[in-house]
Order: sequence, then C-alpha cells, then structure tokens
Amino acid sequence: MDVGSELWFTRAGRKPALLAAALALLALASPAAADTDGRGKGAPKLTVMTRNLFLGADLAPAIEASGIPQAIDGAGVIWNEFQRTRFPERAVPLAREIKRSKADLVGLQEVALWRKQAPSDGGAPPVSPLPGATPATVVEQDFLAILRRALRRIGAKYRVVVVQEEFDGELPVDADRSDATGSGPLAGLGADFDARLTMRDVILARKGSKVSLGRTRKGRYETRYEPNVGGITIPVDRGWVSVEARIRGQGARGARARTSRFRFVGTHLEAFGDPTIREAQAKELIAGPLRTRKQVILVGDLNSGIARHNEPERPGDDLAFRALAAFGMKDNGAVQSCCYDDLFDPNAVFDHTVDHVLTKPGLEAKRAYVTGDDPDERTPSGLWPSDHGGVVSRLQLRK
Repeated sequence: MDVGSELWFTRAGRKPALLAAALALLALASPAAADTDGRGKGAPKLTVMTRNLFLGADLAPAIEASGIPQAIDGAGVIWNEFQRTRFPERAVPLAREIKRSKADLVGLQEVALWRKQAPSDGGAPPVSPLPGATPATVVEQDFLAILRRALRRIGAKYRVVVVQEEFDGELPVDADRSDATGSGPLAGLGADFDARLTMRDVILARKGSKVSLGRTRKGRYETRYEPNVGGITIPVDRGWVSVEARIRGQGARGARARTSRFRFVGTHLEAFGDPTIREAQAKELIAGPLRTRKQVILVGDLNSGIARHNEPERPGDDLAFRALAAFGMKDNGAVQSCCYDDLFDPNAVFDHTVDHVLTKPGLEAKRAYVTGDDPDERTPSGLWPSDHGGVVSRLQLRK
C-alpha cells in the first residue's frame, strides 16, 4: 500500500537550464507516437495490464512502531483492517476487470498470502527473537488462489506464469485490543495469535492468446527498506518477475508474417522509507532484467512518477521514474491510477499516478485506460476493488 499520499512537492526553479532539462525528460517520458521505425501494417499488437490487488491493510502501524508492544498492537490494527477489506469480495470485480481487458499478459502486485497460528508462540524469525518460535502455516487467505477461482467462475482463462515471493514477516497480534486475553510467551502483551504475511509479484497469461512464452526469471532487489522495531531489523524484500515472449504479426497478402520478440517484466518498488531506496531498485532493474536487445515492456507499481502525472508528492518521489526515463523507457500507460485512502469511501478519486506501463524502444499505445474507478464495480459491502486502479495498454510492437 502506498503511504504519504497527501504530502507536498516543490516547484522547479525557472532557470533556463532546468527548464530545458525538464522538457527533455518529458520528451523521454512521453509515448513515442511519432517514431514509426520498424512499425507499420502487419506489426503485431499486444494488450498488457498492471494490477495492484491491495494487500488489505496499511502496514505502517507495525513496521513504523516504536517497540515490540506497539508492533503487536499495530499488528492487531492491520489484521482487523485486512479482515474488513474482504479480498474474496474484491476479487470478483478484479476478475471482471481482467476479463474485460483481454490482456495477453498481466502483472500483479500485492498478491498477499496471509497465514495464522493459534495460540501464539511469539511470532517467527526474523521478527521474533524467541527460541522455539515457528512460522505460521495455516492459510487464512491466499489472494492468488482466490483471484484464480474468481477468474474461472466467469470464464476468464488465465494461467500463472511466474511467482516471486518477497516480504515475509510474522508478528503476534492483539486483535481484540486487550492485554488480558493473550496467549503464548507474549500473553502479557495481548498476543491473541500470530499472523504471517507473504507478499508476491505474479505474471498471468491469457490462455488462447497469440503470445508464446519462453523462459521466466525472477529476483529480489539488494537494496531494501529495513525498519528497526524494538531493536529488531525487519528486511522488507521487494523484487521483480519476467518472461521471454514472442508474437507473430499479420503479414501482407502473400508475405510471411514476422515475429516480434519481447521481454515482459513486472515489479513493485518500495513504498516506505527514503525515496532513494526505490531509485536504487529502479537502477537494479536497469542493470538486470531491463537490459536486453529485445523490446522490453515494464509494468508495475513504481511508487514514482513525474509532475505530468501529478507527481512527485514528496521531494525525491520522482527519482525512480526519472532513472527509468533516462534509460530510455517510454510511458505507454494511462494516468491517475492511485490511490483510495478508504476503500469504503464512495467519493474517493484517483489523483496521482504510480502504476505504469513503460517500454523500450518506445512503442505506440493504441489505447490506454485505468480500471477500478467505476462506482458500479464496488462490492456489495461498498468496497472499491483495490486502493489502486489497474492500467491497461494496447501496444503495437515493432517488427
């Protein structure tokens, strides 16, 4: 979940050199509609989507806690919000979005796996220093399994291509906000049970698509956010997923259709901490899966944008996007996809952009739009599908 969504940004100065640099950046970040080299009749088209599912709660009450007792209380706040935001309900409109998009490839973020252990044994490493503490294994909600069932129910045929597990943390939870009802070694702090959250990035592929898939890869960033809670360092891992792909275009009469090869990459850059963390992660992407001679399509929640997207909100929030633009990635997405502070607020609107479709070399976007902002798609409980919108882009590849 993105945090700090109501903070300010500073206006750039008026010096000519800075203005020229800003104009150059905007040119880099804009879709290369005028560049037609390698395109034309018969060039294959491809639809992609990026979709942040929303893990169900803001993690700040725990990972920004001043100590272990406060973290246990914060874990209770998180657990109760996760239950209140009802992913099984939200998965229904999310599945409809994916089906309607007819996306050939979908990059998913915040594909949470929630597990529970009762009674509490004090959490699990790396958070718990207690001897004998073991990880929770009983599944409370598996967002990927729930979404896949929702897709199958409406006849949307998508398969899982690759899954990357990232942040994995477990804490004792004071769900009833009473220290008198605790269990286990931290019963005096109100630990009712232990809750474990595993975060994942996923790529889905539509069955029946003309896209042929090859090798998959995945990885974690070396640079990561590491908050300290009560003297314990919590490693917040983020990562990326990718797949090699090809698609054949429609050849002219009597001519053989040509095949376009590309790499599809999905990621979720860090939302918390210093913005230089996500900048460094973007540079790891550049040195890693984005460095290819093939056409490359990057989708994901970058937690970064530029003023044209109503970003940055804090000084430095634009650094990751600027690094990718300087590398030559072109913006092929739709803007204003983030974020709802309260999924129950019927008047909530998206007012900035952190979810992106970027390409190199710059491709032509035939159509790009945002999903998840239709009031008719709210659940019976009045929930928006996610705190983010999805971004769908129909791209024309190069031959």
